[in-house]
Amino acid sequence: MMLDPYRHHLSRRVAEGCTNITAVWQELRAQGFTGSRGTVRLAMANAYAVSSSTDTTGRPGRRASTPSAQRAYAWLVGWDERGSEVPKRAEHRQFVDALCAIEPEIAEASSLAREFLGLIHRRDVDRFDRWLYRAANSKASEIRRFAGSLTADLSAVRAAFESPWSSGQVEGQINRLKFLKRQMYGRAKLDLLRARVLYPN
Repeated sequence: MMLDPYRHHLSRRVAEGCTNITAVWQELRAQGFTGSRGTVRLAMANAYAVSSSTDTTGRPGRRASTPSAQRAYAWLVGWDERGSEVPKRAEHRQFVDALCAIEPEIAEASSLAREFLGLIHRRDVDRFDRWLYRAANSKASEIRRFAGSLTADLSAVRAAFESPWSSGQVEGQINRLKFLKRQMYGRAKLDLLRARVLYPN
């Protein structure tokens, strides 16, 4: 792994209680590290989570591998909470708590993302307006951009909250057609595409 040669320095900074990701990243870059700040952030959060976990004998918890950005995002919004084993969820929660502690913007973004998913499931358009205002003024630039994209097409977003209809079936068929075209390297003519769509077997 890219961080392995610098793991000792990172662990020492975590043991010292450092939560300044940028400072640690710059220190590692001075030593030759070429990875991103996000890689250091996830590794530090994982190190804090592991150092804070103990078993029944009081010994420090085992070292866990640093999750990918996609998996960390899933943990932040709670997508792993259904169907996972309880001990595994506890490990994820420790990681998320450590990540939010060293990066307050992530804590705010996680809270707003979870709330947005809940509003969609409940179709709560009234509370959506208040959420949109908070998101537009969030410290997290990604959340602000997302709020801006929703505001740009607000009538369609409101319709998605209020209407029982969904374009999911249409989008699914479009994705299926694109997949078939990619399988044939984009060179299939309309008659062959029609045959594969209408008679897949």
